[in-house]
Amino acid sequence: PNFISEDDIEKAILQRFEQLGFELLNCYTADADDLNDGSRRADKRDVIFRERLKAGAVRLNPYLPETAIDKALSTLTDQRYAKSRADANREVDNLIRDGIPVEYENSQGKTTQGRVRVINFNEFDNSTNALGCNEYLAVSQLWIKGEQRYRRPDIILYINGLPLVFIELKNSNVKLQAAF
Repeated sequence: PNFISEDDIEKAILQRFEQLGFELLNCYTADADDLNDGSRRADKRDVIFRERLKAGAVRLNPYLPETAIDKALSTLTDQRYAKSRADANREVDNLIRDGIPVEYENSQGKTTQGRVRVINFNEFDNSTNALGCNEYLAVSQLWIKGEQRYRRPDIILYINGLPLVFIELKNSNVKLQAAF
């Protein structure tokens, strides 16, 4: 009688994120290989929403040429196979926080150094609880192809196309050991 299902919890959380200003996107498909899930990914291995990432970078860096933004985003999304996971994560974190260093030719033809920001960390207005120029997206049921099989997290929170928060829900009556 007091049972709350995992689906009920997910719906409640998504509703709350929507109230906070997040766009919602349900990517569930019956077939894990189906690319028509609304995410606009070209490969199920991708977790970054590249179109949204580029749109956010263009929006946050209107003074930079598109070629510089493309070069910076390529640096951010490069595979880091030669590094440990910890080092790769640290590097990506620094690029997201500090901006991606890029060299480009300015309108006078001079080589210039710059940084491409992919998230505006100063935009939230506590007085009004308003979100600004970042794009906030809560994605549910996104199939992700791993090395051996597919995974489908319950919710992933994105800012400007970057997955930053992973939420996996479990039924309230499932023992912790079994849920893990």
